[in-house]
Amino acid sequence: MSSTQSGPQQFCKICGAAAHYLGELDANKCCHDRFGTRMLPVSSIKIPYLGCSNCGLIFTTYMDNWTAEDFKKNIYNDDYNRINPAFLGNETGPLTQTASYQAGSFIASMFDGGQSEIRFLDFGSGGNPGPTGQAIMDAGFQVHSYDPYRADATQLEGRYEVIIAIEVLEHCHDLASVAEFFKKHVARDGLIWVQTQLQPLPTPKDILESWYIAPRDGHVSIHTVWSLTLLFNAIGMNFIQTARAMFAFRNLPKFPNKLIF
Repeated sequence: MSSTQSGPQQFCKICGAAAHYLGELDANKCCHDRFGTRMLPVSSIKIPYLGCSNCGLIFTTYMDNWTAEDFKKNIYNDDYNRINPAFLGNETGPLTQTASYQAGSFIASMFDGGQSEIRFLDFGSGGNPGPTGQAIMDAGFQVHSYDPYRADATQLEGRYEVIIAIEVLEHCHDLASVAEFFKKHVARDGLIWVQTQLQPLPTPKDILESWYIAPRDGHVSIHTVWSLTLLFNAIGMNFIQTARAMFAFRNLPKFPNKLIF
């Protein structure tokens, strides 16, 4: 099924401004294709993407009515790990050498000294624990894992001092629900550590050529600094971008950290 530019006016999922049609991508386009060889054949299914005229959010509504089972069947299936290898070129290696584990080690180092005060929630963990969460656990922190597509996720317990969302927000189609999840589970003086590749604003005309906009990877919401700022402002949180990472917070954290607080 192919989309066209015709149809009712659509609006941004974050700020409500008018969204315009950017074009469509074949459903099998994936991030790993950027290395020169397509991982999967071209699909006859075309995924339309829209761009917000205000905050620059790039998104598709194609999967908005999918269930968790639909996502597991069509996106997070047996092919997913093959097109998203832990090591480039599908090589194998120790967990500690994966980019995800090393990201967790870096995050943990920013909170060293707070092991007795800080509980982490790994949002979209990819495991229980996932590699990022495992690295944080190895540094002596308590980590709970949450992934809507895994049955073995940890039962959540109250609020968490640090929620990490590492390469996750681009996978989320219901952004309002995600924001409410963060609001419900982050501690009053806690923070949310966000990692996702940002796109420029204004939106370039050739934006759909970006390797990061890849429907087969489940990349359905591609952000700008402004779109993330508005997403977190809507739940009463500040959002900042620093040289080390991006954060959302309501009040300045009182627990040990080596960030800007």
